[in-house]
Amino acid sequence: MHIPDGILSAPILTGFGVASAVTVAYSAKRAEASTGANRIPLLGVLGAFVFAAQMVNVPVGPGVSGHLLGGALLAATIGPWAATITMTAILLVQSLVFQDGGILALACNVFNMGVLGVWAAYLPYQSLLKMGRPRTGLFLGALLSVLLSAVLALAQVSWSSGVMTQNLWVICIGLFTITGLMEAAISVAAWEAIERLEGRRAAGAPMGSRIWILAASIVVALAGIYLASQAPDVLEYFQEHGGIAAIDTSSEWLRNSAAGFAALLVLYALSLLVSKVIPRRQQPQ
Repeated sequence: MHIPDGILSAPILTGFGVASAVTVAYSAKRAEASTGANRIPLLGVLGAFVFAAQMVNVPVGPGVSGHLLGGALLAATIGPWAATITMTAILLVQSLVFQDGGILALACNVFNMGVLGVWAAYLPYQSLLKMGRPRTGLFLGALLSVLLSAVLALAQVSWSSGVMTQNLWVICIGLFTITGLMEAAISVAAWEAIERLEGRRAAGAPMGSRIWILAASIVVALAGIYLASQAPDVLEYFQEHGGIAAIDTSSEWLRNSAAGFAALLVLYALSLLVSKVIPRRQQPQ
């Protein structure tokens, strides 16, 4: 769902660039006050896990693939404000290092997945959490996160290119629904595992929860190199069948040679980011 360069119009790039800059700056400020001290150490490893998971494309239809977005898992685990900052860092690294999503289109991708995707997941989760049904809330939120992010991305591409083919839209929304259901199931399973690991750690059990998450990130990253589907994702399918050309700046050699270290690099980058975003008074002593 990463929009490449060479597709979006100047008004779309400018409008969402301003919206993303304002939202990310405000999110950084709110993260200072809203992120619990016990959740701060999770930001780096969860960012690494989501980064790695986005590398793994799985088939969602004939010749089409999809991948985890991760906004729902981040929002439910570390809160929406910190989730937006973490998603922004993930998308920035993907764009600059792996050419996954355009540099000029970065702000649109941040808004789609890091702002709309996070809040579309968090609001249902938080509402149903208060009713004692967090799993249902997270499942619904993850599904909505993918669908709303997808609709906005398709709309941005359509408005910029003039491609408004109804049948193509219906097909792509159907494929994104399959992707959303997969995201929902994975998000709930990962959230439950993290809650169990953190609960055992808080109870004094000899288990390094963050080591387990980091190890899972490395395994997922390696799976992304050797096992992931090479089929285009749904947005690329839309571009291909809509006759929309994009600037191809991808480098398969760079992607494959560096992907094995991606989770560790992102973990390090996010750890540095957290030290700047979260005040020292909130960090665990």
